[in-house]
Amino acid sequence: MKPINKQIGKKNNQFFDSLYLNDSTYIDYLERMKKICLSMFEWVNLPSSMDSRFLERTLFYEGQASLLYDEKYGYINTKCTDGGYLNIYELPTKLHCYSMQYSQDRNVYEGFREENPNNQCILVMNNWERIPTAYTIELFAYRLYLAQRSCDVNVMATRTPVLILGTEKQKLTMENLYNKYDGNQPFIFGDKDIISNDMLKAINTQAPYVTDKLSEYKKEIWNEFLSFIGVNNIDVEKKERLITGESSANNEVINLNLQSYLAPRKEACKKFNE
Repeated sequence: MKPINKQIGKKNNQFFDSLYLNDSTYIDYLERMKKICLSMFEWVNLPSSMDSRFLERTLFYEGQASLLYDEKYGYINTKCTDGGYLNIYELPTKLHCYSMQYSQDRNVYEGFREENPNNQCILVMNNWERIPTAYTIELFAYRLYLAQRSCDVNVMATRTPVLILGTEKQKLTMENLYNKYDGNQPFIFGDKDIISNDMLKAINTQAPYVTDKLSEYKKEIWNEFLSFIGVNNIDVEKKERLITGESSANNEVINLNLQSYLAPRKEACKKFNE
């Protein structure tokens, strides 16, 4: 067996620590936004055998869902994929309705009831294009992750804005001292022969502080996300600076974004009640 190179192992640990923090930051933002998206709408008078959480989750990830009546389960909501052919409005005439331990093919209700309603289902669209919300949310989460990790790196660069020059023999010693410094641990080193003015030099990197600008950039991304899902996000200070026309235009865009999700759901409710 070859001896383990401790330096390589240490570098790998640092790499995986950074990778873990990157992934955690991205997932954290993604989960925050997903919670908001899944809480946007309330389904009123939904039959007890149906699950609004699963319905919204399906629309979020799949872009469409189905409502139907089943002899065994009663009124239920499931995932679905297109089947059959497209009608003159380019909508599916049949759906394959499925979930865990469930699979059925149904005709899509188009304004008339068949003799056996167990053969029909309702198509629920997340938006008129049946596009999942998750795609766009993942992009917002990625941008926020980049901005936040850039903030973290900038804070560390301004906290320790130096490059230390030394000999190869001093490398491990300086790494250990730097780790203590980075971890906010006080330290005392007593060997003046190893660390001396002649053998040790430092270069100031003059790292600029841009965290405040990155924080503003993060706010812009977050506000754009809120506008995308139809949530008013203009703060009081900014609202006072906007003229009436600008404020009304912004509110109209936000409302249109909200209606792009609400209108297809209301249409599905209308057909379900019919």
